[in-house]
Amino acid sequence: MIKLLIVDDQNVVRNVLSEMFANNKTIQVVGTAANALEAKRLVPQLRPDVISLDVDMPGMSGIEFLDWLIPNFPTPVIMLSTYTVTGANATIQALQRGAMDFVKKPDGTESDFLRMLEELTFKIKKLGILTKPKQYIIPTANSKLTGLKGKQTNIKLIAIGASTGGTQALDFILHQLPNDLPPIVVVQHMPEHFTTLFAQRLNQTTGLPVKEAAHGDILETGHVYLAPGDQHLLVRRMAGRYYLELEVFDKVSGHRPSVDVLFNSIAKGKMGNDCLAVLLTGMGRDGAIGLKGIKDAGGRTVGQDEESSVVYGMPKEAFLLGAVEKQVSLSNIPNVILQILES
Repeated sequence: MIKLLIVDDQNVVRNVLSEMFANNKTIQVVGTAANALEAKRLVPQLRPDVISLDVDMPGMSGIEFLDWLIPNFPTPVIMLSTYTVTGANATIQALQRGAMDFVKKPDGTESDFLRMLEELTFKIKKLGILTKPKQYIIPTANSKLTGLKGKQTNIKLIAIGASTGGTQALDFILHQLPNDLPPIVVVQHMPEHFTTLFAQRLNQTTGLPVKEAAHGDILETGHVYLAPGDQHLLVRRMAGRYYLELEVFDKVSGHRPSVDVLFNSIAKGKMGNDCLAVLLTGMGRDGAIGLKGIKDAGGRTVGQDEESSVVYGMPKEAFLLGAVEKQVSLSNIPNVILQILES
């Protein structure tokens, strides 16, 4: 059984979640806490496998609780986030401080409530079986690497896909990459509104110009473009220039935005030979088929290894497909990107 500790200042949330898992054969609620201070007392006693944590609580905040939890009792944490600017910002901070994933609280409708329960159950089951919470071994970003300094490269585009654990991984990679590289396009599984704030945060902290992608954007050297939540991101080429298209159609590989959609647009648009594609940590298999398409089209491909992945799902599926040219740890990915560009 996966032992779950629920931390939320709303009594109705604690009661509903406890009732929901009462007859679950996989998940057992071993305790509930109305605030972070109470949770601090319960964690050493209960030793939960997973913690669901409210973003905004009185007294000790969820962020402050994470700062205590991670070094003392490293445990997979799923944030329960409100769909507000404050809640989304706090959630992004939590993901970069050690939380593994998050689920949006429902908007009040029955369908959205069922969506939350289904998503939370799925993520608890996935994260609860991890042998160790690997996000805590994510290295600290060093200073910027030396750039190309005018050297020519055959790579004209860098494409990155990520899911669970990807916010930390992307933050680490972008902190080290210099600003004279080919344009970087990114799909990180994240809902709309959250991607806007995540792009703004990366823009402020990484030393690179990062923006949420817009339909028609022309790609510029050294710039990073993040797929908006709930829209697919595609790369197109016209008259030697790369530009972006945003489309809303059915989810692909269970996601919108989908890494497979991004990667396939590059491979099928005959841009694979110009591309370096990187597939990072994440649940499921999104991106595996698209990465294989880029490799088959003559592109260069990198996958994050099992040891440094929070969840070795997406990169594992790509590796098993034969889509990964180089499988390396997160700490080595920035250097490998530079090596490939210079080769």
